Amino acid sequence: MLKKDIELKQLINLDENLEINADFKIDHDLIKSIEKVHVKGILNYQESMKSIIVSAKITATIHAMDARDGKDIKLDDQIYDWNEEYYFEDINDDQHNIVLGDKFSILDYAIEQIVLNIPMNLTNNYDKISFVGKDYILMSEEEYQQEQENQIDSRWEKLKDFNFEK
Repeated sequence: MLKKDIELKQLINLDENLEINADFKIDHDLIKSIEKVHVKGILNYQESMKSIIVSAKITATIHAMDARDGKDIKLDDQIYDWNEEYYFEDINDDQHNIVLGDKFSILDYAIEQIVLNIPMNLTNNYDKISFVGKDYILMSEEEYQQEQENQIDSRWEKLKDFNFEK
């Protein structure tokens, strides 16, 4: 969407299904592809600040790699909030989103919001303990404390080697 179109319309209702090309580069190590992207919300142009305020919800299906076990996972109909402000003029501040050029690509910025909202440790195995190794047991906090109290300090055993009688 061009800047001049946004300036003319001022307030744009978004309700779009966005198509993603197979060669679209996604900057996240775990994401393999994103499909079925739907954006619904409003895009509001602020003339005084030369900025766009986006208030929308993004729904997408994501194919990714599980961070814990490396298996492929599919996250259907994930919903992401998109509440950002983008500026067409350069602002000397690292806290603002600057639109380079005169084109505001809804697809590019929507994908950016999805990527920003996906955790680096993306997994379907939340709240699951992976049992790896051997000779271990899973115990409660009370069992652990009891075991620590009953454990004999090995330093006391070394004292038996000394002859204290003279």
